[in-house]
Amino acid sequence: MPSINHVPNRPRHSRRLAAGLVGLVALSLAACSPPSSNTSGGAGNGAESGSEPKVLNVIQQAGAGTLDPALANQAMQWYLDLAYSPLIQRSTVDGYRPALATSWGYVGEGNMAFELTLREGVVFADGSPLTAQAVVDHMNYVKEAGGQASTLMGDFGAVTAPDQMTVRIDLVSPNPLMEYLLSQSGFGITQIISPKGLQDPEALGSQTFGAGPYILDTSRTVRDDTYVYTPNPTYWDPDGQYWDEVVIKVIPNINSVLNAMIAGQGDITQGDYSTADLAKDAGLHVKFVPNVFQGLSLMDRDGAIVPALGDVRVRQAINYALDREAITEALLGEYGVPTTQTLTGEGFQPELDNYYAYDLDKAKALMAEAGYADGFDLPVVSTPFFNGDAIVQAIAGQLAEIGVNVQIDSKADANDYVTAMASGEFPASLIGYGTQPMFIEGPGLFLPGALFNPFHTEDAQISEWYAELAVASDADRVGICEQIETRLVELAWFAQTTWVPLGTYSSAKIDTAAIDATTGDNPIVGIVELKPAGV
Repeated sequence: MPSINHVPNRPRHSRRLAAGLVGLVALSLAACSPPSSNTSGGAGNGAESGSEPKVLNVIQQAGAGTLDPALANQAMQWYLDLAYSPLIQRSTVDGYRPALATSWGYVGEGNMAFELTLREGVVFADGSPLTAQAVVDHMNYVKEAGGQASTLMGDFGAVTAPDQMTVRIDLVSPNPLMEYLLSQSGFGITQIISPKGLQDPEALGSQTFGAGPYILDTSRTVRDDTYVYTPNPTYWDPDGQYWDEVVIKVIPNINSVLNAMIAGQGDITQGDYSTADLAKDAGLHVKFVPNVFQGLSLMDRDGAIVPALGDVRVRQAINYALDREAITEALLGEYGVPTTQTLTGEGFQPELDNYYAYDLDKAKALMAEAGYADGFDLPVVSTPFFNGDAIVQAIAGQLAEIGVNVQIDSKADANDYVTAMASGEFPASLIGYGTQPMFIEGPGLFLPGALFNPFHTEDAQISEWYAELAVASDADRVGICEQIETRLVELAWFAQTTWVPLGTYSSAKIDTAAIDATTGDNPIVGIVELKPAGV
């Protein structure tokens, strides 16, 4: 469940968005936030007009660590989104829209160059003007910093400023997702730091130097406890400053988070399906979207350790033997979604979730046809993190019906699980992988150098389609993604059972439009989109 993607000869995505463990941590923490004593809410300039100040109280389960966009963990996105504007805003409500850039697009053919035109007249909170050279300097800093954001920039070649308001990015290999990467989804790449901020990298860890709607009030901020943000007086879109103050309170314990929300100390936090019914009963607004697929990764696809796994019929038998609806209902109730797929965006096909409809007779027939009517032993490395052991135990119980003896080796420390999973010493493992665009998913999940493909299995057809995806037009991209996803399901490289949801709890103080618009493909609520109810 981490998200470190290593791709031989394609360094661009090595260590990107480890969509399992790290991906789970990121997505689990990214929507968590805590309260402040002032629970009133509202938009604009309430304090200036004499009305009660409108304060957004957010509950997070972890502090920001560093506030440097180049070094911060993506799980901490809300801390930075408040103070830094991206070049392109990826809205949960209406898709991609202008932010620091007003227009953008590929130049020429083959997705090898991308240009953006910047918004005129933008000034950073510290008074520095937004220029193309400022963006170039920022991107060069991020790329060299070696943080999570830099791992997403492996395709980036020269970043230049053809003129004062134009930024050009030449790529070393085709990339069809530049719009995605240059939005806040590309975290850090375009959380643009001011020139003054770049002059003092050490200060970036504890102060903000952005052009976003708010500024960190360092005099009232206590690291890993309370973070206070006040409006940026130079913000380029004052109509988008909905709050007079935003307070993020850190509350690590999930039950304490729920209690704080129920007590009215917080207005928004990440929800957990285990407490969702309690949150609903307390009158909180609850929204969950499918986000992380869980199940088994059948990694030894050539049968090096367990010869049976080298036969696609056996891998398919394992899939037919799983009653996904029963497992989902038992472990997640109404908040889980049965699945056989790896993503929820482009490439997802509802009909594929019925590809391996539960059929024990068919599973046994395939096992016999492959020569394994008596079954075999299947060592599986797992971890209790994110309820992983529970799902593997449920799977083990069902696979016993076809003679597959799942031998679970649970690692209490999630990092030990990651090490063992990636070592090539286990033929199968628990997998928990957060949904991503197919082009990003490939180097993390299924291409030969992917972390979750430690045996370096390659399917020539998938590799061919992936190469086509790199240069695909918008019109062709969806069809190619569907081909790849269908092939992954047919090959049965995974035996996933369930989409585990990412959820949000919010109070009546918040307009829920941005929350309700979240999807599995875009699950993190844009904190700058949250408005007071009635505005």
